[in-house]
Amino acid sequence: MKFDNRIILVLVAVIGIYAIFLFISDFSIISEKISNFKINYLPLILLFVSASWIPLIIKWHLLLKNCEIHVPLKKNILVFLSGAAFEITPGQIGVLIKSQILKTSFNIPRTRTVPVIFIEKMYDLVGAILASIIGIIILGIEPYLIIVAILVLAIIFFFMYYRPASKLFFKRITKTKFFSKYVENISEFDKIVQKSTNVKIATICILLAVVYWFIVSAAAYYVLIGFDIHVLDYLKVLAIYTTSTLLGAISFIPAGIGVTEGTLTGLLTLEGIGVSVALILSVMIRIFTLWYSAFIGFIALKFTGAFSFKKALKE
Repeated sequence: MKFDNRIILVLVAVIGIYAIFLFISDFSIISEKISNFKINYLPLILLFVSASWIPLIIKWHLLLKNCEIHVPLKKNILVFLSGAAFEITPGQIGVLIKSQILKTSFNIPRTRTVPVIFIEKMYDLVGAILASIIGIIILGIEPYLIIVAILVLAIIFFFMYYRPASKLFFKRITKTKFFSKYVENISEFDKIVQKSTNVKIATICILLAVVYWFIVSAAAYYVLIGFDIHVLDYLKVLAIYTTSTLLGAISFIPAGIGVTEGTLTGLLTLEGIGVSVALILSVMIRIFTLWYSAFIGFIALKFTGAFSFKKALKE
């Protein structure tokens, strides 16, 4: 597998954007905040991020098993974590690496695993929206946001369960240049999607996705606590973090770079946190969530045998 140069470009862009954030901030405030960070919270933050993978791994394993795709759990954990390395790609499209790993390691056709990945990410989206709604309702944030969230959910469920619409949707998707490489048979794709969206599986997967957002939001909350920011309670952080991540994801900018951080910063400042402090909080939340996960993902990718850093550097 070649080390995609686009990944390097993403990393360069990240460094550039974060450098801009530092440039427009008050460096003295940033320096003071970083130096005063309570390092004893770091293990707790990383523990919450790591624990947040558990419901996602269960969901991934369950979806494969439901479609009669049997992969040993230990191997499947590595496959799942490998996908985290490529969540920095536009729209997280790089997570399809999981399909390639399963084909290479277990000779499982991509026609069977790509639709599972598609539905897996759809459940993640639904879980994020539901977690946001819960936070919005409890905290009494702008009610129009609930209407927007419910409308989005209605559209998702319409395409998932109204057969004529879903068939047309998946037919269009599989005719795109990118997906056509992975899906040779639209009927197989549609069959897997049907099996993956029955009410029982959908309910379990959505609940697991919601649990993920609650756990990872706890990590974001303790980032604030580590910087001695106590003006926000956990549920408000949940609403802010999920909303910011969602906006970053739908922007289709790699990893939502700039969009997620910008939204996080804006929402934090609305809660009375200074711009410079909000910027550093946003960047640190992303480092401990997205970039920590990506780092672990690359390590897992190495252990799958599907990736060689030495070859990547030569190519």
